[in-house]
Amino acid sequence: GRARSGIIVLPCGAGKSLVGVSAACRIKKSCLCLATNAVSVDQWAFQFKLWSTIRDEHISRFTSDNKEKFRGMAGVVVTTYNMVAFGGKRSEDSEKIIEEIRNREWGLLLMDEVHVVPAHMFRKVISITKSHCKLGLTATLVREDERITDLNFLIGPKLYEANWLDLVKGGFIANVQCAEVWCPMTKEFFAEYLKKENSKKKQ
Repeated sequence: GRARSGIIVLPCGAGKSLVGVSAACRIKKSCLCLATNAVSVDQWAFQFKLWSTIRDEHISRFTSDNKEKFRGMAGVVVTTYNMVAFGGKRSEDSEKIIEEIRNREWGLLLMDEVHVVPAHMFRKVISITKSHCKLGLTATLVREDERITDLNFLIGPKLYEANWLDLVKGGFIANVQCAEVWCPMTKEFFAEYLKKENSKKKQ
């Protein structure tokens, strides 16, 4: 009954987009949706049109190729983490849009693929934007920089995680077969592999 900030973990194909759009519809406030790249921005804009009754003029995309102005009192802006966090010189149009994004108090900050966004960029985006509720979506709560606890601090705790095996058994996602493949290593390569200073490369 009330919006809680946090992270929802769903495997690929389990409906992260639908969950995000449903959350925005439930909150019924302006939504800033952040994706990792321009292709994802287009996909999110399409998902909002597919799963909600929002009119086209109330969805705007903000990428390097698409600078649609935010029209009306409420709606959805879909952009990338890079576009918000970018610190360099912007075009006049981009500057106006980013000012609107900064100055508005968003009802929902919807963040896709939260596990892949670099920590410094994440902090910048969170500090630039103001929102009542933050919802992070991801397929895996594993980060290569081992700063997963930062996400809990910046967004909120894990609210829900779906078990992929249960979803497979229920017929909701495709059956997955996991296989371990052992590869031979030369003696020299294995010696390098075991060195502590190369542990980052293993990831």
